[in-house]
Amino acid sequence: PHHDISSIEDLAQLIHDCKNSNPSARVSVKLVSENGVGTIAAGVVKGKADHVLISGHDGGTGASRWTGIKSAGLPWELGLAETQQTLVANDLRGRTVLQTDGQLKTGRDLLVATLLGAEEWGLSTAPLMTMGCIMMRKCHKNTCPVGIATQDEELRAKFAGHEDDVVNFFFLLAEDLRGHMAAMGYTSVDELVGRSNLLIPDAEVLGSRDKLHGIDLSKILTPSASIRPGAAVRNVTVQDHGLELALDKTLVEVAKPAIERGEKVTYAGTVSNVNRTVGCMLSHEVTKKYAGAGLPDGTIDIKLEGSAGQSLGAFMCKGITIEVTGDANDYVGKGLSGGHIVVKPPESATFEAHESIVIGNVALYGATAGKAFFRGVAAERFCVRNSGARAVVEGVGDHGCEYMTGGYAVILGPTGRNFAAGMSGGIAYVYDPHGAFPNNCNRGEVDLYEIEDAEDSEIVLGLVGEHQARTGSTVAAEILADWSKAKSKFVKVYPRDYKKIMEAKKAKEANEREEAELKAQKIDDAFAKLKSMSSVADKELSSNIVVSRPTQLDSPSKVRGFVEYEREALGYRDANERLKDWKEVHRHDPADAIKPLLSTQSARCMDCGTPFCHQTNTGCPLGNKIPEWNELVHQGRWRDALDRLHETNNFPEFTGRVCPAPCEGSCTLGIIENPVTIKSIECTIVDRGFDEGWIVPKPPVKRTGKKVAVIGSGPAGLAAADQLNKAGHLVTVYERADRAGGLMMYGVPNMKADKMEIVQRRVDLLAAEGIVFVTDAHIGAEGHPGVHDIREESDAVVLACGATKPRDLPVDGRDLDGVHFAMEFLHANTKSLLDSNLSDGNYIDAEGKSVVVIGGGDTGTDCIGTSLRHGCKSVVNFELMTKPPDVRAPGNEWPQWPRIFRVDYGHEEATVRDGKDPRTYEVLTKEFIPKADGSGKIAGVKTVRVRWVKDEATGRMNFEEVEGSEKVWEADLVLLAMGFLGPEQTLVEKLGLDVDQRSNFKAEFGEFETSVPGVFAAGDCRRGQSLVVWAISEGRGAAAKVDAYLMGADATLGAFDASGAAEGKPLPAR
Repeated sequence: PHHDISSIEDLAQLIHDCKNSNPSARVSVKLVSENGVGTIAAGVVKGKADHVLISGHDGGTGASRWTGIKSAGLPWELGLAETQQTLVANDLRGRTVLQTDGQLKTGRDLLVATLLGAEEWGLSTAPLMTMGCIMMRKCHKNTCPVGIATQDEELRAKFAGHEDDVVNFFFLLAEDLRGHMAAMGYTSVDELVGRSNLLIPDAEVLGSRDKLHGIDLSKILTPSASIRPGAAVRNVTVQDHGLELALDKTLVEVAKPAIERGEKVTYAGTVSNVNRTVGCMLSHEVTKKYAGAGLPDGTIDIKLEGSAGQSLGAFMCKGITIEVTGDANDYVGKGLSGGHIVVKPPESATFEAHESIVIGNVALYGATAGKAFFRGVAAERFCVRNSGARAVVEGVGDHGCEYMTGGYAVILGPTGRNFAAGMSGGIAYVYDPHGAFPNNCNRGEVDLYEIEDAEDSEIVLGLVGEHQARTGSTVAAEILADWSKAKSKFVKVYPRDYKKIMEAKKAKEANEREEAELKAQKIDDAFAKLKSMSSVADKELSSNIVVSRPTQLDSPSKVRGFVEYEREALGYRDANERLKDWKEVHRHDPADAIKPLLSTQSARCMDCGTPFCHQTNTGCPLGNKIPEWNELVHQGRWRDALDRLHETNNFPEFTGRVCPAPCEGSCTLGIIENPVTIKSIECTIVDRGFDEGWIVPKPPVKRTGKKVAVIGSGPAGLAAADQLNKAGHLVTVYERADRAGGLMMYGVPNMKADKMEIVQRRVDLLAAEGIVFVTDAHIGAEGHPGVHDIREESDAVVLACGATKPRDLPVDGRDLDGVHFAMEFLHANTKSLLDSNLSDGNYIDAEGKSVVVIGGGDTGTDCIGTSLRHGCKSVVNFELMTKPPDVRAPGNEWPQWPRIFRVDYGHEEATVRDGKDPRTYEVLTKEFIPKADGSGKIAGVKTVRVRWVKDEATGRMNFEEVEGSEKVWEADLVLLAMGFLGPEQTLVEKLGLDVDQRSNFKAEFGEFETSVPGVFAAGDCRRGQSLVVWAISEGRGAAAKVDAYLMGADATLGAFDASGAAEGKPLPAR
């Protein structure tokens, strides 16, 4: 607590003050790792620091700006090595404990720090993470969603951390360090401190990159013991703070009756400038017993004569009074905490007290309570950061009352310049008989007033009177002699915001007094009785009302939106209504009608410092800039939101409809609340873009002349084609079906994504931009274009043909009529719907049939929804796995995809129509039973119940059949929706492609090139069955690699990064 620490002497005084305030504590000084920190550390240790922390550039408060986090300081290794060597060279190392910090997380980190000279280590981030910190980086906003860095009671209640987790973390960390030490043959940390010679540079790492070749680590790794043989290389002794010689030792002995029994004591003695921090150690002893309450005023009365050293009365507590007849140095009353200080010249002084300096700079810095009276002038920065003390002085130097936040300061003489700079609280009263003060006052945050009301007059008169009584001030005596005249020459310095707060506080207190008086009068009239009865009824009624948080407001606030508003997605149309048609199940309300909803829902997005919603392994594989377009939607900037969305996602109208939203599963808010409605907002942004006419064809301005063939027109193929076309290449897309769109056209039913208004609209848009679509082209099949011909005609080929080989169920009766793969059922239905609105009969009809769907997931749900629209007699869905829990189970922690029980559109529709959820869990199909008439048609499904048990040897979960649980289910139609095994192998055979263990086309993620040069693979054919977002991500990534393959340094799509998005300057959005 100094205003400035501009020298080692200032720091040494602060260290001395802190040591006096608690002699048993260590005083630590934190230094940022930087060039030359060793020299600074040497001065700090000479200043008697017990402990020195070298802080690395990594880490720091989560509230810091990125520029500070990324650019301030150097790695702790550099600063620590320099500090260790410098301290040993000056024989100072043995007097202090050396610590380092900066993203230390493992036992190896601790070992390296020890070898470079640290005997202690500071860890914060890792322990915070074990308590539940999610690196929101909002520590300074009081909005920490996990209740760690906040004073908000509602948020603190959400803290779910356990101290045992932190303890376990440190046990594991210590065990890790012990393992490394044992491997090196050492048994104690002390043996390793400063042994930097045990660190050996990794030649392979240094030789891996050109920029590392010239690095010389020899100076950093110089053993500190070799610099000054015989000097200590670790802490072996304690600093001598000279406390035994302190005047307070005498004061504590004298004051024992007061401390032990509360008796009044008086001490009289002399003081000189070698007696620093007088009264502080005495206050420590009083506070140890009486805490913040201290003793009654005047219990310990100390009278000193002479010239007091620095920090007179620092941190002095209530009950202690120090009166100095003479003068005092800097920092008088630093942190004054209730004590009284009087400094006055001796009566024999021949100089004018009100014209002479009586105390030094920075008096009453950070004082919180107490009184101080100074007969004479204070030097600069009087009452800086005073936040509660009352002080009287007869003149001040420059920067008086700087940054003051509370208390009162009465100035009975002239002031220096820049008075009240940054003053945000408290009140100063300046006696200004000559009218000079306004020119010296910094009015940036304060206004000047005359003393008019009785309260101000009472405060000033009381303090001036006490000042005169305690110091014998002649200036105070003159003012008191003609108070009515002197009062008009006082200027009240009143901070503007502080004034508003105080006036509001007074108004509240007045209202409370008025209410108390009314209650005291006990008015017993009929009106009062009725009013009382009414208020009682109101209280009873309100106690029964559950206040729910709003989901939509006209003008929502974003600051605490995640706390104040509840989640509400756009949701589905009414189940009874949507069962009558094949239109999309999603609601599509007018933009004006849903504006309050989306504005409020986007306000729930917390603008995370570390957004997990677009992290590759947990959230959106596309790296969608979700917090950014949420903020734009909240501001009503829909066009900008669309542009931001298109930077990373080619087809938001696809993902906004059929994606299961892993972004919401990893939403940070999902830890404590329902997650943000990301999917609804995304879908609405792009739909509005089409409605407003913002999305129009934009063919590339320039063509490269390079030809690329894309085989497959699903999301991966379309994304690759779109990106490559933007780069100016000539792209041809081959699709084996009669319509382009792949999975989005025929794999997803119309009620999830309308084929003409959504899928075909996008295909038409791509065609208008120059992409050529060739349908009914089953590449490699007989009678269709050959893959070798396509290769010869193209400069590159992208395989995006999906994982279309379904998983079969080889049980008895599999070949019966009525057992179909789910995709046969869904494809035929959509094609017939598009061709003839189902009038041609070219589909598998479920009308009037008992339908059994084997397998869950989206495909199983689509089969249920389609069967219900056909008018099936009944539908049941078998799932082999156990029913998921309603909430995350242990081991399925955020930000993983939550494996919980969900009700999708098909399940809801079956429940509404049939009165129950169609799903049955832990069911194994044993046999398909034929009809007895010999027609070869299916009549039923035989199943058995299973239970899942853990194999103790392998840890794997295996199922075992439950004896006696066999059951036969009526079935006229069985749909197998058990997923896909990989791509068909025709192209593998034709091209000679390498495949992985799962028969997928082998191509490294991030590179996407197959074993055949110039042939790339993306999407499900490369990674296996996956999500639409992953398909689009891989299509974009493959396009970037194709562009680089074709254009080299002239490529425009940038490099593919691990998030699945292409780096570099984003292409203009449509």
